[in-house]
Amino acid sequence: MFTTFMDDSGTAPENKVAIAAGIVFPVQQLRRFQSQWDNFRYKFGFSDFHAAECLARNRKSEFANWSDDKVRRAFARVRAMTFKYSVKGFCIAIFKKDYDEVLTADLRAAVGNSHYTWAVSSVIGLAHDWAAERNVPMEYVFDTATKDVRREIDASMEYAETNSPGKFVGHYFFRNRKEVPALQATDLFAWTCFQAACKVRIGKTPHAIAHESATAYHSAQGGEWWVVQSLNREGIEKWVAENKNSERTQQIIAFKEKLKAARQP
Repeated sequence: MFTTFMDDSGTAPENKVAIAAGIVFPVQQLRRFQSQWDNFRYKFGFSDFHAAECLARNRKSEFANWSDDKVRRAFARVRAMTFKYSVKGFCIAIFKKDYDEVLTADLRAAVGNSHYTWAVSSVIGLAHDWAAERNVPMEYVFDTATKDVRREIDASMEYAETNSPGKFVGHYFFRNRKEVPALQATDLFAWTCFQAACKVRIGKTPHAIAHESATAYHSAQGGEWWVVQSLNREGIEKWVAENKNSERTQQIIAFKEKLKAARQP
C-alpha cells in the first residue's frame, strides 16, 4: 500500500502561479518517518513545520528567532527524511493568467473552477498512473481544504472512480496538516516548486535557500525522484483545442452537473 500526500502553494489570489504537489510514501515506512520527524521536531523546537513561515521568520511563529543556518539545516533535514522514506514526488505548476484567459467556461466546469483543482487532479493522475504501472494500491491524503475546493475534489475523485472502479472513492481523506508530518514534508516540496516556478514563469529570483532546496529535489535519486510539469500558454491552448468538444469532457461535465443536482436539498 502507498499513500500520496497532497499540498498546495501559491493559491492565494495575489500569487501568479499555483502549485499542487504530492509525495508518495510506502505505508510501511510512515511509522519510521513519524518517529524520526518527532525527534527532528523536538531537537529543533517546533510543533508545526511550515516552510514559508520558517524562511520568513514570521515574528508570531515558532521560527521567529531562527538563524539562516538553522533554517538551512531544518530544510535539509526535512528533505533527507523525505528522500529516505518516500519513493516519488509529483508537482504541477499552473500559471494563473494563462488558465484564466485560455480555459473556457465549459472546460472549467470539467476540470474545476480553481487553479488548484486542475493542478491537483493532474497530480492525482500521475500518482494513479505510477501505482497502476506497478500494480500497487494507492490512497490519497489532502490538506484540509475550503468547502468549495473540497467539493470539486470530491467530484473529481467520484468521476475518476467511474473510470477506475475501486481506486478512488473510499481511498482519499482530508487531514489537518498540523497533525500529519508527511503533509508538512510535502509543504516544503510544494513551496520549493512554487519558488522554482516563479523563477521560470515570471523571472522572480528565489531566495538562496529556496534555490538550494530546488537543486536538492532535482538531484535526488539521480534526478528520478521528482516529476514536475507545467503547461505554457501554447500548451494550454493546444489542450483546450483537443478537449473542448471531446466526448470525455462532455461526460465529465454531465457527471458533475448530475452530482451537483443530487447534492441540492
